[in-house]
Amino acid sequence: MKVCILGGGGFLGSHISEAFLSSGNDVTIFDLETAEYLDISRNRKAKIVTGEFSNIDNLGDIVQNNDVIINLVYTTLPKISNQNPQYDIQTNVISFINLLDLLREMPGKKVIYPSSGGTIYGIPKEVPIKETHPKNPICSYGITKLTNEKYLHLYWTLYDVNYCILRIGNAYGERQPTNGEQGLIGAFLDKAIQNEEITVWGDGSAIRDYVYVGDVARAFVQAASYKDEPRILNIGSGKGHSINDITETIRTILKVPLKINYLPSRCFDVPSNVLDISMAKTYLGWEPRIGLQEGITRAFRSMG
Repeated sequence: MKVCILGGGGFLGSHISEAFLSSGNDVTIFDLETAEYLDISRNRKAKIVTGEFSNIDNLGDIVQNNDVIINLVYTTLPKISNQNPQYDIQTNVISFINLLDLLREMPGKKVIYPSSGGTIYGIPKEVPIKETHPKNPICSYGITKLTNEKYLHLYWTLYDVNYCILRIGNAYGERQPTNGEQGLIGAFLDKAIQNEEITVWGDGSAIRDYVYVGDVARAFVQAASYKDEPRILNIGSGKGHSINDITETIRTILKVPLKINYLPSRCFDVPSNVLDISMAKTYLGWEPRIGLQEGITRAFRSMG
């Protein structure tokens, strides 16, 4: 199978690249020349192509020569997307429609789209959250992810563009960015190692579904050959952990005291988000293998 990973030089993309290569597939990565993990993927014998996603001329030949297209390119993050919704739409929705317009002229391709299990549902009415739960995002990031899901369905209905959507929980693990912009576990680990203060928004009771990145990467590999309905699947641990659980786990693993500064909660933070992953188990034959303590331990050891 020939797989193209747009944005494959990042945290999640580099793990997905490794998973497909380990499964015997040909992998092409398209990303910026400055992408952080391109060298890791290059060393794993992935083909590397650099360029701007917004330049549609860069994508035509790459898409044409691959069977599976995975689009990880996104310019915004949940916590900053509300600051400029127009930018979010222009760079993440319009660019995605341009890609779909390419694919409608190339029959036989399959899109695997990473959506956001953490933001797309909004404030949950029930937990764990099934794929059929109402979708009422409270940040622009979640709205544009949902919009792209709808366009995928439209292009499948009108032009037979094949797709599978994976709504991913809070992925973490080796190579997770530590700058605090996205990825609580990576940021907290870095602060703990540096003996710096950890900022927690709210009282630490907010619950999230933290899923190990290697498990997420396996889900993409299995989705590549998945041909049935349903086309939308939650990918998470299926378990909820509070922020206080995370800090306590880090404290236990590192065996050091943590400096924690609790600040007022933010309006876009939902109190609880845990994904129901029963459909992924049933239809994709996938389930997570790495628990929270082992996953954080692996992430910590990779930072040494």
